[in-house]
Amino acid sequence: MTIGRTGKKLDLEPYTQWAPGVRSSASACGPATMAAIAEYWGRRLGLSSLIGRERFRSKAEQINHVYDRYGGKPWGMSARGLVKGIGAYFRSALGDTSTIQLRSFNDFALYKAEIDADRPVAVKFDKWLSLRWTGNYAFDYHWTVGIGYELTELGPRLIVQDNGARRADGGYTASRERLIDYTENRAVITMVSMKPVRKET
Repeated sequence: MTIGRTGKKLDLEPYTQWAPGVRSSASACGPATMAAIAEYWGRRLGLSSLIGRERFRSKAEQINHVYDRYGGKPWGMSARGLVKGIGAYFRSALGDTSTIQLRSFNDFALYKAEIDADRPVAVKFDKWLSLRWTGNYAFDYHWTVGIGYELTELGPRLIVQDNGARRADGGYTASRERLIDYTENRAVITMVSMKPVRKET
């Protein structure tokens, strides 16, 4: 975790939707986002063997599991689908040991509060359903993992992991951090926060 006067960044292991072994890579950004956040919470709660990568042989297998069982679709994943899917994933894996609080919003102050509380946020860009077809945005239709923010003189920036990209030569670029101007992309953004809470025994 990195904290500065003008921002904060969480330490999350990146997931790449185009990595070898990932099926349906072109529409796996939502499942990759869910898997990355599940791994973060698995390690933080000491439950990685239940919801994180330790449960699987690889990140690709984890992404495939989420895609197949928790809302992956060839046309992508809606915000409602991600909320439903991540909730079902946690409940299936953790049973009665934990609950998960979920919220969908588009507000930088709320996003900042989640990051300040050490909770990563799923961030979706969707200019199609937002009816912003001709706008120039960071992504047309894509899920990313919100891991931080920066406050600048020009306005707030989101720090996201982009889940990787397919290259023209058929190879892929691994997931990397991107700095996104929130104000310029605000019209097409949906954010989903999640807060797993372990029940007292």
